[in-house]
Amino acid sequence: MWVLSSVRPAVLLGSFLIPLLGWGQAQTLRLDQILGRMDQVRAAERDRSVAYTVTREYQLTAQGASRADSQVVAQVNFVPPGSKDYTIVESQGGDRGTGIVRKVLDHESSMAGDTQSHEVTTQNYNIALVGRETIDGHDCYVLQLSPKREAVDLVRGNAWVDASNFELRRIAGKTAKSPSFWIKNLNVTINYGEVKGVWLQTSTQATADVRIAGPHVLTSRELDVQTATFNARTQAPAKAGNRRSNVHGTVADAATWVPR
Repeated sequence: MWVLSSVRPAVLLGSFLIPLLGWGQAQTLRLDQILGRMDQVRAAERDRSVAYTVTREYQLTAQGASRADSQVVAQVNFVPPGSKDYTIVESQGGDRGTGIVRKVLDHESSMAGDTQSHEVTTQNYNIALVGRETIDGHDCYVLQLSPKREAVDLVRGNAWVDASNFELRRIAGKTAKSPSFWIKNLNVTINYGEVKGVWLQTSTQATADVRIAGPHVLTSRELDVQTATFNARTQAPAKAGNRRSNVHGTVADAATWVPR
C-alpha cells in the first residue's frame, strides 16, 4: 500500500489584500521581498478562512498504460480553524485504488497540524530566485528550493509564486527523502489555483519507481468545490461510515508514497 501526502493548505485569499498591500504584476522584487509577502498572505489566510467541500478524483496508472488501474472519487470537507474529514464516494478498479486513496487522505489529515514544517519558508528551505515564467497565463516568480533537512514532505525542485498575489501556483521536484526501501525516484507536481474564492490544490501528479511493480503514476484533480455559508469556526466535522476526520489545520507542499 502507498501513501500520498499532497502538500498545501486549502485556504481563502481575500481579494482585498491586493490593493491593500499595493502588489503589482509588473514590479520586480528581491527574494526577501517575495518571501515577506508570501508570509503576509499566509498570515492573512490564517485569520480569514471559509468552510468548503471538495469533490476530488484520483487515478492510479502503471506508467505507459493507456488506462488507469483504478479510479476513486472522494469528498473532502474542511471546517476552519482546522477540522478535516473525507468520504469515499465512488471506487472502480478493485480495492487497491480505494486503499491507496484512504492512505493519501489519512496522511494529509495527520500532517495537518504541522503547517510550519512544510511551507515554502527559509525555516525549511534554502531558497534562490531564478527567474520569472508564465503559468497558465499568470506571471510567476520561480524559486529554487533546496531542503534544509531530509524529509519526505519537502521537495527538491522549484516553486512558482504568482507575482500579483504571492500565492503558490505550482511546486515540482523530487522529494528530499525516499519514504521507504520500496519507493525510488519519487517526483511530484502540484498545481494550485482559486476556485469559488478558495485557494487550493487543483491537480497533482506523483510518479515513483516501485520495486517489483515498476513505475506508477498517481494523479488527482478537483471536480467541484462548494463553500459553506455558516460560521465555520463554531462547527465540527461529522463521523460516519466511510468518513475519516482530523482536528487539525490542513497542509501539503510535497507528495509521499509509503508502502504498507
